[in-house]
Amino acid sequence: MAKVKANAKLLENTRLVTDNTRGHSVICDLPVASGGTNSGPTPLELALMALAGCGVIIYADVCKNSKIEPGNIEIAVEAEKSPNSPTLTGVTMKVNISSKARKALVEAAWRRTEAGCPVLFVYKESIPVKVEVEVKTAE
Repeated sequence: MAKVKANAKLLENTRLVTDNTRGHSVICDLPVASGGTNSGPTPLELALMALAGCGVIIYADVCKNSKIEPGNIEIAVEAEKSPNSPTLTGVTMKVNISSKARKALVEAAWRRTEAGCPVLFVYKESIPVKVEVEVKTAE
């Protein structure tokens, strides 16, 4: 089975770099009000950005493979989160598509997008996460 990989490393304070092991990286940080330097999105914001981006790229790929003109697609993702909790209580994905293709074709392409978007699947399904911690100290 193929593996998708990511790494993250603390740079300073709350600023980190995360990469996909294929040569692409993103700087993440907390906002100034939370003690960071606001030099990048928070990891949670990056997760929401990934959801929006996944919808756009999978839709474009579905359209390309189906020989449908994709037109323009924009996706906005909003999440509800209590300030004192790490848990999201709701996510809304607003999809806006403008295309010259027939409406039924575009709607079918979007249904295939939803069925094939791995990031959307992460949000909709409970996926087990195994956490392995190794601690090295100077003691």
